Amino acid sequence: MYSKYFNKLQGIIIPHAGIQYAGSARNNIFKNLNDNDKSIKKIIYLAALHDSRNSTDKVFILENDKEFDNYFINTKCKYNIDNLSIGAINEHSYKWVKDEIIYFFKNTKILVLCPTPLSNFKNLAIDIINYINNEKEKIILIATTDLIHYGDRFNNLDLLNYPYNYDKVKKEEETIYNLSNNKLTNYDENIMCGRYSIRTFLIISNFFNWNSRIIDYYDSSVFSLNNIKKHEINFVKEKKEFVSYVSIVYGSFDNDNELLPIDIFQSYGLIKSIFYAKLNNIDIDIKLPKWNKFNYIYNGIFVSTELENKTNSCIGIFQNNNDNDITASIKIVNSTNSCINDSINRWDNPITLDNLDKINIKIEIIDDISKWKCFQSNTCYNNFYLKDKKGMYLKIYNNNTATFLPSVAQDNENIWSIEDYMNTLSLKSGSNKLDWKNDNSFMYIYDTKKIKYNTLTNNINFN
Repeated sequence: MYSKYFNKLQGIIIPHAGIQYAGSARNNIFKNLNDNDKSIKKIIYLAALHDSRNSTDKVFILENDKEFDNYFINTKCKYNIDNLSIGAINEHSYKWVKDEIIYFFKNTKILVLCPTPLSNFKNLAIDIINYINNEKEKIILIATTDLIHYGDRFNNLDLLNYPYNYDKVKKEEETIYNLSNNKLTNYDENIMCGRYSIRTFLIISNFFNWNSRIIDYYDSSVFSLNNIKKHEINFVKEKKEFVSYVSIVYGSFDNDNELLPIDIFQSYGLIKSIFYAKLNNIDIDIKLPKWNKFNYIYNGIFVSTELENKTNSCIGIFQNNNDNDITASIKIVNSTNSCINDSINRWDNPITLDNLDKINIKIEIIDDISKWKCFQSNTCYNNFYLKDKKGMYLKIYNNNTATFLPSVAQDNENIWSIEDYMNTLSLKSGSNKLDWKNDNSFMYIYDTKKIKYNTLTNNINFN
Protein backbone atom coordinates (compact mmCIF):
# COMPACT_ATOMS: atom_id res chain seq x y z
CA MET A 1 0.00 0.00 0.00
CA TYR A 2 2.86 2.39 0.79
CA SER A 3 5.53 1.00 -1.51
CA LYS A 4 5.10 3.37 -4.47
CA TYR A 5 5.67 6.35 -2.18
CA PHE A 6 8.54 4.98 -0.14
CA ASN A 7 10.37 3.59 -3.16
CA LYS A 8 10.74 7.16 -4.44
CA LEU A 9 11.01 8.95 -1.10
CA GLN A 10 13.09 12.14 -1.17
CA GLY A 11 11.79 14.37 1.60
CA ILE A 12 9.81 14.15 4.84
CA ILE A 13 7.91 16.51 7.13
CA ILE A 14 7.57 15.09 10.63
CA PRO A 15 6.51 16.34 14.07
CA HIS A 16 9.17 16.61 16.77
CA ALA A 17 7.36 16.13 20.08
CA GLY A 18 8.61 13.39 22.41
CA ILE A 19 8.34 9.76 21.36
CA GLN A 20 5.44 9.11 23.75
CA TYR A 21 3.27 11.65 21.93
CA ALA A 22 4.49 12.03 18.34
CA GLY A 23 6.54 8.84 18.00
CA SER A 24 3.70 7.00 16.29
CA ALA A 25 3.41 9.71 13.62
CA ARG A 26 7.11 9.39 12.83
CA ASN A 27 7.10 5.63 13.11
CA ASN A 28 4.45 5.36 10.41
CA ILE A 29 7.03 6.81 8.07
CA PHE A 30 10.21 5.27 9.44
CA LYS A 31 8.85 1.70 9.63
CA ASN A 32 7.93 1.83 5.92
CA LEU A 33 11.39 2.82 4.71
CA ASN A 34 12.79 0.52 2.05
CA ASP A 35 16.17 -1.16 2.56
CA ASN A 36 18.01 1.32 0.35
CA ASP A 37 16.78 4.31 2.32
CA LYS A 38 17.57 2.64 5.64
CA SER A 39 21.18 2.51 4.42
CA ILE A 40 21.27 6.03 3.01
CA LYS A 41 24.55 7.84 3.62
CA LYS A 42 23.38 11.41 4.32
CA ILE A 43 20.42 13.25 5.79
CA ILE A 44 19.91 17.01 5.98
CA TYR A 45 17.60 17.88 8.88
CA LEU A 46 15.92 21.30 9.10
CA ALA A 47 15.24 21.92 12.77
CA ALA A 48 12.61 24.25 14.18
CA LEU A 49 13.54 27.21 16.37
CA HIS A 50 11.22 27.56 19.36
CA ASP A 51 13.13 30.42 20.98
CA SER A 52 14.27 33.06 18.51
CA ARG A 53 16.02 35.29 21.06
CA ASN A 54 19.42 36.55 19.92
CA SER A 55 18.82 35.28 16.42
CA THR A 56 21.08 36.46 13.63
CA ASP A 57 20.94 36.22 9.87
CA LYS A 58 23.17 33.16 10.10
CA VAL A 59 21.74 29.64 9.98
CA PHE A 60 22.73 27.77 13.11
CA ILE A 61 24.38 24.39 12.68
CA LEU A 62 23.25 22.11 15.50
CA GLU A 63 25.09 19.02 14.29
CA ASN A 64 27.68 18.65 11.58
CA ASP A 65 29.30 15.39 10.60
CA LYS A 66 32.71 15.79 8.93
CA GLU A 67 31.17 14.31 5.77
CA PHE A 68 29.46 17.68 5.28
CA ASP A 69 32.55 19.90 5.73
CA ASN A 70 32.64 20.97 2.08
CA TYR A 71 29.07 22.16 2.42
CA PHE A 72 30.20 25.51 3.80
CA ILE A 73 32.58 26.43 0.98
CA ASN A 74 31.33 28.95 -1.61
CA THR A 75 27.76 28.91 -0.32
CA LYS A 76 25.16 31.67 -0.67
CA CYS A 77 23.88 31.52 2.89
CA LYS A 78 25.69 32.36 6.14
CA TYR A 79 26.22 29.65 8.75
CA ASN A 80 27.21 29.60 12.38
CA ILE A 81 28.49 26.50 14.12
CA ASP A 82 30.39 28.05 17.05
CA ASN A 83 28.31 30.89 18.49
CA LEU A 84 24.80 29.53 18.87
CA SER A 85 22.04 31.72 20.25
CA ILE A 86 20.32 30.88 23.54
CA GLY A 87 17.39 29.47 21.57
CA ALA A 88 19.58 27.34 19.31
CA ILE A 89 21.55 25.91 22.23
CA ASN A 90 18.36 24.73 23.91
CA GLU A 91 16.48 23.74 20.75
CA HIS A 92 14.78 20.35 21.19
CA SER A 93 13.24 19.72 17.75
CA TYR A 94 16.14 17.49 16.72
CA LYS A 95 17.20 16.19 20.14
CA TRP A 96 13.83 14.56 20.70
CA VAL A 97 13.91 12.59 17.42
CA LYS A 98 17.65 12.01 17.00
CA ASP A 99 17.67 8.50 18.48
CA GLU A 100 14.78 7.41 16.25
CA ILE A 101 16.47 8.68 13.09
CA ILE A 102 19.74 6.96 14.01
CA TYR A 103 17.85 3.75 14.77
CA PHE A 104 15.93 3.63 11.49
CA PHE A 105 18.61 5.05 9.18
CA LYS A 106 21.64 2.84 9.71
CA ASN A 107 25.12 4.41 9.37
CA THR A 108 23.69 7.76 8.26
CA LYS A 109 25.62 11.03 8.53
CA ILE A 110 23.42 13.94 9.59
CA LEU A 111 23.66 17.68 9.04
CA VAL A 112 21.24 19.62 11.28
CA LEU A 113 20.50 23.19 10.18
CA CYS A 114 18.39 25.62 12.18
CA PRO A 115 17.23 28.71 10.28
CA THR A 116 16.15 31.81 12.22
CA PRO A 117 13.60 34.54 11.43
CA LEU A 118 16.48 36.60 10.00
CA SER A 119 17.92 33.88 7.75
CA ASN A 120 17.75 34.11 3.99
CA PHE A 121 15.54 31.08 3.32
CA LYS A 122 15.92 31.27 -0.43
CA ASN A 123 19.71 31.20 -0.22
CA LEU A 124 19.58 28.36 2.29
CA ALA A 125 17.30 26.42 -0.07
CA ILE A 126 19.67 27.08 -2.99
CA ASP A 127 22.62 25.76 -0.98
CA ILE A 128 20.72 22.56 -0.15
CA ILE A 129 19.52 22.14 -3.75
CA ASN A 130 23.09 22.52 -5.03
CA TYR A 131 24.38 20.07 -2.46
CA ILE A 132 21.74 17.48 -3.38
CA ASN A 133 22.42 17.95 -7.10
CA ASN A 134 26.20 17.62 -6.68
CA GLU A 135 26.05 14.47 -4.59
CA LYS A 136 26.23 11.19 -6.47
CA GLU A 137 24.28 9.35 -3.79
CA LYS A 138 20.75 10.07 -2.64
CA ILE A 139 20.16 12.50 0.23
CA ILE A 140 16.94 12.61 2.23
CA LEU A 141 15.75 16.02 3.41
CA ILE A 142 13.77 16.16 6.65
CA ALA A 143 11.90 19.18 7.99
CA THR A 144 9.98 19.37 11.23
CA THR A 145 7.03 21.20 12.72
CA ASP A 146 4.18 20.63 15.12
CA LEU A 147 0.89 22.35 14.37
CA ILE A 148 -1.71 23.92 16.67
CA HIS A 149 -0.74 24.12 20.35
CA TYR A 150 -3.90 24.49 22.41
CA GLY A 151 -4.67 24.88 26.10
CA ASP A 152 -3.99 26.74 29.32
CA ARG A 153 -0.23 26.38 28.99
CA PHE A 154 -0.36 28.17 25.62
CA ASN A 155 -2.72 30.89 26.85
CA ASN A 156 -5.15 30.41 23.94
CA LEU A 157 -8.29 28.71 25.27
CA ASP A 158 -10.37 30.93 22.97
CA LEU A 159 -8.62 29.64 19.85
CA LEU A 160 -10.93 26.65 19.32
CA ASN A 161 -14.68 26.18 19.50
CA TYR A 162 -16.53 23.14 20.84
CA PRO A 163 -15.98 20.31 20.05
CA TYR A 164 -12.36 21.35 20.35
CA ASN A 165 -10.49 18.52 18.65
CA TYR A 166 -12.84 18.67 15.65
CA ASP A 167 -12.53 22.46 15.37
CA LYS A 168 -8.77 21.91 15.36
CA VAL A 169 -9.16 19.59 12.34
CA LYS A 170 -11.23 22.23 10.54
CA LYS A 171 -8.72 24.99 11.33
CA GLU A 172 -5.79 22.85 10.11
CA GLU A 173 -7.29 21.22 7.03
CA GLU A 174 -6.33 24.03 4.65
CA THR A 175 -2.81 24.17 6.10
CA ILE A 176 -2.24 20.43 5.65
CA TYR A 177 -3.72 20.61 2.17
CA ASN A 178 -1.33 23.47 1.36
CA LEU A 179 1.67 21.58 2.74
CA SER A 180 0.80 18.60 0.57
CA ASN A 181 0.75 20.92 -2.46
CA ASN A 182 3.98 22.81 -1.71
CA LYS A 183 2.19 25.97 -0.57
CA LEU A 184 2.45 28.06 2.57
CA THR A 185 0.37 31.05 3.71
CA ASN A 186 0.79 33.45 6.62
CA TYR A 187 -2.05 31.68 8.42
CA ASP A 188 -0.29 28.34 7.95
CA GLU A 189 2.92 29.70 9.44
CA ASN A 190 1.07 31.18 12.40
CA ILE A 191 -0.11 27.76 13.59
CA MET A 192 3.33 26.16 13.25
CA CYS A 193 6.30 26.05 15.60
CA GLY A 194 8.65 25.11 12.72
CA ARG A 195 7.73 27.74 10.17
CA TYR A 196 11.32 28.50 9.10
CA SER A 197 12.11 24.84 8.64
CA ILE A 198 8.95 24.29 6.57
CA ARG A 199 9.39 27.47 4.54
CA THR A 200 12.85 26.32 3.46
CA PHE A 201 11.70 22.76 2.80
CA LEU A 202 8.86 23.87 0.52
CA ILE A 203 11.16 26.08 -1.58
CA ILE A 204 13.25 22.95 -2.20
CA SER A 205 10.22 20.73 -2.80
CA ASN A 206 8.86 23.21 -5.33
CA PHE A 207 12.22 23.30 -7.13
CA PHE A 208 12.30 19.53 -7.51
CA ASN A 209 8.55 19.40 -8.18
CA TRP A 210 8.02 16.78 -5.50
CA ASN A 211 4.60 15.30 -4.94
CA SER A 212 3.42 14.24 -1.50
CA ARG A 213 1.18 11.97 0.54
CA ILE A 214 -0.05 12.49 4.07
CA ILE A 215 0.80 9.45 6.18
CA ASP A 216 -0.47 10.30 9.66
CA TYR A 217 -2.32 13.00 11.58
CA TYR A 218 -3.55 13.23 15.17
CA ASP A 219 -2.94 15.22 18.36
CA SER A 220 -1.34 14.56 21.74
CA SER A 221 -4.66 14.17 23.58
CA VAL A 222 -5.32 10.90 21.72
CA PHE A 223 -1.78 9.51 21.34
CA SER A 224 -2.58 6.36 23.36
CA LEU A 225 -5.82 5.48 21.49
CA ASN A 226 -6.19 3.04 18.62
CA ASN A 227 -6.16 4.21 15.02
CA ILE A 228 -9.95 4.65 14.82
CA LYS A 229 -10.53 6.38 18.14
CA LYS A 230 -7.76 8.86 17.33
CA HIS A 231 -10.11 10.25 14.70
CA GLU A 232 -13.39 10.20 16.59
CA ILE A 233 -14.70 13.53 17.81
CA ASN A 234 -14.36 14.10 21.53
CA PHE A 235 -17.68 15.62 22.60
CA VAL A 236 -16.59 16.20 26.20
CA LYS A 237 -16.93 19.90 27.04
CA GLU A 238 -13.80 20.01 29.20
CA LYS A 239 -11.05 21.94 27.41
CA LYS A 240 -8.12 19.57 26.98
CA GLU A 241 -4.57 20.66 26.28
CA PHE A 242 -3.00 19.20 23.15
CA VAL A 243 -0.49 19.67 20.32
CA SER A 244 -1.26 18.56 16.77
CA TYR A 245 0.99 16.43 14.55
CA VAL A 246 1.18 15.57 10.85
CA SER A 247 3.58 13.36 8.88
CA ILE A 248 4.01 13.80 5.12
CA VAL A 249 6.29 12.12 2.59
CA TYR A 250 7.56 13.84 -0.56
CA GLY A 251 9.11 12.46 -3.72
CA SER A 252 8.90 11.92 -7.46
CA PHE A 253 5.79 9.77 -7.39
CA ASP A 254 2.35 10.15 -8.89
CA ASN A 255 0.09 12.18 -6.64
CA ASP A 256 -2.85 9.88 -7.21
CA ASN A 257 -5.97 9.17 -5.20
CA GLU A 258 -5.10 5.76 -3.82
CA LEU A 259 -6.54 5.38 -0.33
CA LEU A 260 -3.98 5.04 2.46
CA PRO A 261 -4.63 3.94 6.06
CA ILE A 262 -4.98 7.53 7.32
CA ASP A 263 -7.83 8.14 4.83
CA ILE A 264 -9.58 5.01 6.02
CA PHE A 265 -9.02 5.59 9.74
CA GLN A 266 -10.46 9.08 9.42
CA SER A 267 -13.53 7.80 7.59
CA TYR A 268 -14.28 5.34 10.40
CA GLY A 269 -13.76 8.02 13.01
CA LEU A 270 -16.24 10.16 11.07
CA ILE A 271 -18.84 7.36 10.93
CA LYS A 272 -18.61 6.67 14.66
CA SER A 273 -18.79 10.40 15.41
CA ILE A 274 -21.91 10.86 13.27
CA PHE A 275 -23.61 7.96 15.04
CA TYR A 276 -22.70 9.40 18.45
CA ALA A 277 -23.89 12.89 17.55
CA LYS A 278 -27.22 11.68 16.15
CA LEU A 279 -27.90 9.43 19.13
CA ASN A 280 -27.22 12.36 21.48
CA ASN A 281 -29.15 14.91 19.39
CA ILE A 282 -26.00 16.98 18.84
CA ASP A 283 -26.44 19.23 15.81
CA ILE A 284 -23.08 19.26 14.04
CA ASP A 285 -21.95 19.12 10.43
CA ILE A 286 -19.23 16.47 10.33
CA LYS A 287 -17.10 15.92 7.25
CA LEU A 288 -13.69 14.62 6.27
CA PRO A 289 -10.91 17.23 5.94
CA LYS A 290 -10.18 18.64 2.52
CA TRP A 291 -7.00 16.60 2.04
CA ASN A 292 -8.58 13.18 2.72
CA LYS A 293 -8.54 11.18 -0.53
CA PHE A 294 -12.21 10.20 -0.26
CA ASN A 295 -12.79 13.80 -1.38
CA TYR A 296 -11.17 13.06 -4.74
CA ILE A 297 -12.94 9.87 -5.83
CA TYR A 298 -16.53 9.59 -7.03
CA ASN A 299 -17.18 5.86 -6.75
CA GLY A 300 -20.41 4.60 -5.29
CA ILE A 301 -20.24 3.95 -1.54
CA PHE A 302 -22.16 1.67 0.81
CA VAL A 303 -21.89 1.99 4.58
CA SER A 304 -23.11 -0.95 6.63
CA THR A 305 -22.97 -2.10 10.24
CA GLU A 306 -23.07 -5.48 11.95
CA LEU A 307 -24.06 -6.40 15.47
CA GLU A 308 -23.06 -9.88 16.64
CA ASN A 309 -22.17 -10.71 13.02
CA LYS A 310 -25.63 -9.80 11.75
CA THR A 311 -26.17 -6.86 9.44
CA ASN A 312 -28.24 -4.18 11.12
CA SER A 313 -27.90 -1.33 8.61
CA CYS A 314 -26.85 -0.92 5.00
CA ILE A 315 -27.18 2.31 3.06
CA GLY A 316 -25.46 3.29 -0.18
CA ILE A 317 -25.26 5.91 -2.90
CA PHE A 318 -24.23 5.00 -6.42
CA GLN A 319 -21.97 6.96 -8.73
CA ASN A 320 -23.57 9.22 -11.34
CA ASN A 321 -22.14 9.22 -14.80
CA ASN A 322 -22.20 13.02 -15.06
CA ASP A 323 -20.40 16.15 -13.93
CA ASN A 324 -22.63 16.94 -10.95
CA ASP A 325 -21.79 13.78 -9.01
CA ILE A 326 -20.87 14.13 -5.35
CA THR A 327 -17.61 12.86 -3.89
CA ALA A 328 -17.20 9.55 -2.06
CA SER A 329 -16.60 11.60 1.09
CA ILE A 330 -20.07 13.15 0.89
CA LYS A 331 -21.57 9.76 0.05
CA ILE A 332 -20.06 8.32 3.23
CA VAL A 333 -21.57 11.16 5.29
CA ASN A 334 -25.00 10.94 3.66
CA SER A 335 -25.14 7.15 3.91
CA THR A 336 -24.05 7.20 7.54
CA ASN A 337 -26.72 9.78 8.38
CA SER A 338 -29.36 7.25 7.27
CA CYS A 339 -27.93 4.16 8.96
CA ILE A 340 -29.56 4.62 12.37
CA ASN A 341 -33.08 4.89 10.92
CA ASP A 342 -32.30 1.97 8.63
CA SER A 343 -31.26 -0.15 11.60
CA ILE A 344 -34.62 0.60 13.24
CA ASN A 345 -37.04 0.50 10.32
CA ARG A 346 -35.61 -2.19 8.03
CA TRP A 347 -33.54 -4.43 10.25
CA ASP A 348 -35.34 -4.06 13.57
CA ASN A 349 -31.93 -4.15 15.29
CA PRO A 350 -31.18 -0.54 16.24
CA ILE A 351 -27.81 1.12 16.57
CA THR A 352 -27.83 2.54 20.11
CA LEU A 353 -25.47 4.24 22.52
CA ASP A 354 -25.22 0.98 24.42
CA ASN A 355 -24.00 -1.02 21.40
CA LEU A 356 -22.15 1.73 19.52
CA ASP A 357 -18.75 0.40 20.59
CA LYS A 358 -19.75 -3.16 19.70
CA ILE A 359 -20.82 -2.72 16.08
CA ASN A 360 -18.57 -3.68 13.20
CA ILE A 361 -18.54 -1.17 10.35
CA LYS A 362 -17.97 -1.81 6.67
CA ILE A 363 -17.40 0.64 3.83
CA GLU A 364 -17.85 -0.88 0.41
CA ILE A 365 -16.41 1.04 -2.54
CA ILE A 366 -18.15 0.22 -5.82
CA ASP A 367 -16.09 -0.11 -8.98
CA ASP A 368 -15.95 3.06 -11.05
CA ILE A 369 -19.02 3.10 -13.27
CA SER A 370 -16.83 2.93 -16.38
CA LYS A 371 -15.86 -0.62 -15.35
CA TRP A 372 -19.40 -1.98 -14.99
CA LYS A 373 -20.50 -4.61 -17.48
CA CYS A 374 -24.00 -4.21 -18.92
CA PHE A 375 -26.20 -6.97 -20.32
CA GLN A 376 -29.86 -7.55 -20.92
CA SER A 377 -30.92 -9.06 -17.60
CA ASN A 378 -32.61 -12.01 -19.32
CA THR A 379 -29.11 -13.14 -20.40
CA CYS A 380 -28.10 -13.68 -16.76
CA TYR A 381 -27.81 -17.45 -17.25
CA ASN A 382 -24.80 -16.84 -19.48
CA ASN A 383 -23.38 -13.66 -17.97
CA PHE A 384 -23.79 -13.84 -14.20
CA TYR A 385 -22.60 -16.55 -11.83
CA LEU A 386 -23.11 -16.59 -8.07
CA LYS A 387 -19.71 -18.19 -7.57
CA ASP A 388 -18.03 -15.08 -9.03
CA LYS A 389 -19.29 -13.08 -6.03
CA LYS A 390 -20.08 -9.95 -8.01
CA GLY A 391 -22.64 -7.25 -7.34
CA MET A 392 -25.58 -6.47 -9.60
CA TYR A 393 -27.50 -3.27 -10.27
CA LEU A 394 -30.81 -4.15 -11.92
CA LYS A 395 -32.74 -1.59 -13.96
CA ILE A 396 -36.21 -2.77 -14.88
CA TYR A 397 -37.90 -1.54 -18.08
CA ASN A 398 -40.19 0.68 -15.95
CA ASN A 399 -37.07 2.42 -14.48
CA ASN A 400 -37.37 0.71 -11.10
CA THR A 401 -33.94 -0.19 -9.77
CA ALA A 402 -32.37 -2.31 -7.06
CA THR A 403 -28.98 -3.73 -6.21
CA PHE A 404 -27.40 -6.67 -4.46
CA LEU A 405 -23.85 -6.20 -3.20
CA PRO A 406 -21.36 -9.04 -3.84
CA SER A 407 -21.98 -10.43 -0.34
CA VAL A 408 -25.50 -11.50 -1.40
CA ALA A 409 -24.12 -13.76 -4.12
CA GLN A 410 -21.51 -15.06 -1.72
CA ASP A 411 -24.01 -15.80 1.07
CA ASN A 412 -26.49 -17.52 -1.26
CA GLU A 413 -24.16 -19.33 -3.65
CA ASN A 414 -25.29 -22.76 -2.41
CA ILE A 415 -28.87 -21.73 -1.63
CA TRP A 416 -30.26 -19.80 -4.61
CA SER A 417 -30.38 -20.51 -8.29
CA ILE A 418 -29.72 -17.65 -10.70
CA GLU A 419 -33.47 -17.38 -11.15
CA ASP A 420 -34.02 -17.09 -7.40
CA TYR A 421 -31.46 -14.29 -7.30
CA MET A 422 -33.08 -12.41 -10.17
CA ASN A 423 -36.63 -12.87 -8.89
CA THR A 424 -35.66 -11.56 -5.45
CA LEU A 425 -33.79 -8.58 -6.88
CA SER A 426 -36.69 -7.73 -9.17
CA LEU A 427 -39.09 -7.79 -6.22
CA LYS A 428 -36.67 -5.61 -4.24
CA SER A 429 -36.93 -2.98 -7.00
CA GLY A 430 -40.68 -2.78 -6.46
CA SER A 431 -41.43 -4.62 -9.71
CA ASN A 432 -42.99 -8.00 -10.40
CA LYS A 433 -40.59 -10.84 -9.77
CA LEU A 434 -40.36 -11.81 -13.47
CA ASP A 435 -39.95 -8.29 -14.86
CA TRP A 436 -36.22 -8.87 -15.18
CA LYS A 437 -37.00 -11.16 -18.13
CA ASN A 438 -38.25 -8.26 -20.24
CA ASP A 439 -35.94 -7.43 -23.18
CA ASN A 440 -35.80 -3.81 -21.99
CA SER A 441 -34.56 -4.68 -18.51
CA PHE A 442 -30.80 -4.52 -17.94
CA MET A 443 -28.30 -5.74 -15.39
CA TYR A 444 -25.03 -4.02 -14.56
CA ILE A 445 -22.32 -6.22 -13.04
CA TYR A 446 -19.75 -4.65 -10.74
CA ASP A 447 -17.19 -5.49 -8.09
CA THR A 448 -16.38 -3.75 -4.83
CA LYS A 449 -13.51 -3.17 -2.44
CA LYS A 450 -14.49 -3.88 1.15
CA ILE A 451 -13.03 -2.03 4.11
CA LYS A 452 -14.20 -3.64 7.34
CA TYR A 453 -13.43 -2.51 10.87
CA ASN A 454 -13.66 -5.20 13.52
CA THR A 455 -14.43 -3.74 16.95
CA LEU A 456 -13.05 -6.70 18.90
CA THR A 457 -9.64 -6.76 17.20
CA ASN A 458 -9.40 -3.05 16.30
CA ASN A 459 -8.26 -4.21 12.86
CA ILE A 460 -9.29 -2.95 9.45
CA ASN A 461 -9.38 -5.44 6.59
CA PHE A 462 -9.01 -3.85 3.18
CA ASN A 463 -9.67 -6.03 0.14
